[in-house]
Amino acid sequence: MWPFTKSKEDDTSLVPRRDELNTMARTLLEVARLDFDSSSQLEQALTATFLFGMIFAHGSTHGMQPHEVHALSLVVFQDTLHYSDAAAAEGVQQAISASTPGYHNTMHAIIHRGIDGHRQYVEGDRAGLGENIQSVLAHFRKNEEG
Repeated sequence: MWPFTKSKEDDTSLVPRRDELNTMARTLLEVARLDFDSSSQLEQALTATFLFGMIFAHGSTHGMQPHEVHALSLVVFQDTLHYSDAAAAEGVQQAISASTPGYHNTMHAIIHRGIDGHRQYVEGDRAGLGENIQSVLAHFRKNEEG
């Protein structure tokens, strides 16, 4: 074996987290009463941004590194939201950028609603989580209609 060759570690530590987060994402869609694939682009973007906040909060409470939260966000967007690789990468990057205050204030606020949504999810407050995401969607539907 060459001395400069490094074998890749078989790290599967994120696999259980992926399953947990996909369950969380499915619960979000259920309490939102949202058929994500049939939703408008606006509803999809709002829901994905909210979900990113939930994933971010999960990562923070479990001491995860930013690259782990990034990776898990990508796969959950693909697994549960059915985003393509490119759409997941774009959506997650936009959410990461919006986590910086001043970059996109509306997305930033929705991420924080998702952080609160994570608390509601962990506490088993499905009704509160549903009201939280539905109020975000309703606010923007109202503004979209005029």
